[in-house]
This record gives sequence, C-alpha cells and structure tokens, in this order.
Amino acid sequence: MNDAITSLGNARKRGLYLLLVVAVTAGAAGGAIDRIWVARQGGLVGRQPDQGRLAAKPGDNAIPSALRALDLTDEQRGRILSLAEKYRPAAESLAQSVAPRVQQLDLQLREEAMCVLTPAQRDTWIAQRKREGLGTDEPGQMLRLVSAGQCPKDAAQK
Repeated sequence: MNDAITSLGNARKRGLYLLLVVAVTAGAAGGAIDRIWVARQGGLVGRQPDQGRLAAKPGDNAIPSALRALDLTDEQRGRILSLAEKYRPAAESLAQSVAPRVQQLDLQLREEAMCVLTPAQRDTWIAQRKREGLGTDEPGQMLRLVSAGQCPKDAAQK
C-alpha cells in the first residue's frame, strides 16, 4: 500500500514538473515568435516609437523596452545587440519549428471562443475582422464548430 502511495506521489511530481517544463517552453516559444513577427513587420503596427528615454535607436527593436528603460550606455547597447544577433538563429529556428503547432492551438482556442459568443457578438466580430481586412477565410475557420453544431459542452454558450 505504501509503495502505491509513494508511486502516486512520484507520478504527481513528474506530472507537475512536465507541466512546468511545457509552460516555460511554450512561453519562450511564444515570446520568440512574437519578437520575430514584430521585427519582420518593422515594429509594432499602429504605434509610434517610444518617446524620451525609450526612443528607439537603429537596431533597438532587438532590445526589450525594459532594458532600454535603464538608460544603457552605447557600449551596453552594443553588447546586448551582439547577444541578440548571437541567439537570433536559434530563436528563429525554434519559432519556425513550433509555429505550426502554436497556430493550430490558436485556431482551436478561437473556434471554441466562438461557441461562447452570442450570434450577435459573432456577427460583430466578423464585421470587425472584415473592416480590418484580416483573413478573409478566417470567419469560416473560426465558426467551424458553431456551424457544425460541435461546440464542446464546456465552451457552448448558455
């Protein structure tokens, strides 16, 4: 009996450890994907560069704003930019390898989120997406579960 309880405790610890590793990995991958996407888009869309002490210098998009807020010297800025270049290939490789799975999870989340919305809210969402000109096939993908009447019970609108 004691062996069974000990084994269950070890399994629980391994499960929690695995969950922690997956969460940290997902966070790192998401951050890497976001940084790459923002860099390739030429910065944040719809935002002006930070003003004052956070004003971006050429190449500063590779330095997180929290570090730029520290009034870095030119030497520090250069060293951090060198580090960013050093890790960029690994980050891009990782981002490319996990991007399809992240996109699939994002689509699943959005499909189930549509199940929570009322029909009027879904119509408003579709109209907003059309005005933004984003993904003409996106509403069809997102509404797949709703249209097929396959919303999960825990996500279905009540």
